[in-house]
Amino acid sequence: MGTSGTNGRLWGARARDWAEVQEGQCAAAFQAVLDHAGAGPGTRHLDVGCGAGMAAALSAGRGAAVSGLDAAEALLEIARERTPGGDFRLGDVEALPFEDDAFDVDTHWSYPDEATALRGLGSAGVAVRAIEHAGAEAFVAAHRAALAPFRQPDGGFRIGARFRCLVAAP
Repeated sequence: MGTSGTNGRLWGARARDWAEVQEGQCAAAFQAVLDHAGAGPGTRHLDVGCGAGMAAALSAGRGAAVSGLDAAEALLEIARERTPGGDFRLGDVEALPFEDDAFDVDTHWSYPDEATALRGLGSAGVAVRAIEHAGAEAFVAAHRAALAPFRQPDGGFRIGARFRCLVAAP
């Protein structure tokens, strides 16, 4: 089981407030990401954690075909209202319901060394919860094992996405 049960409840509790007040605070960042990615006609855009779908709507307005995944059905309802032609699905970010190579922009996470990778990966809310549950030693051991295949000759890490996607989420 992924995190969608908890996140769906938390993010869906005030979905309209998020969509009508707070999400707009991210519009400039969304536009910058879409500019950088060259989103437009012919682009296939996936927004993981799409929320109320503002980034997807902006991308669709540029002519991109958009898809979104979120844990909160209440937010997805708003995304579907904003972009009726989009493909918005309820689900877990840990188990994306899309085929490999279904989207157009490669994503990678790069870290200069293991300490930085562990620091970054350990900063997410879900990581904090995992550390609280299993302990820091278990978290570090699991992440060292998961990072090992991505070690580069210079000692850094470069982690590529399982599939190609554009992620533009708040």
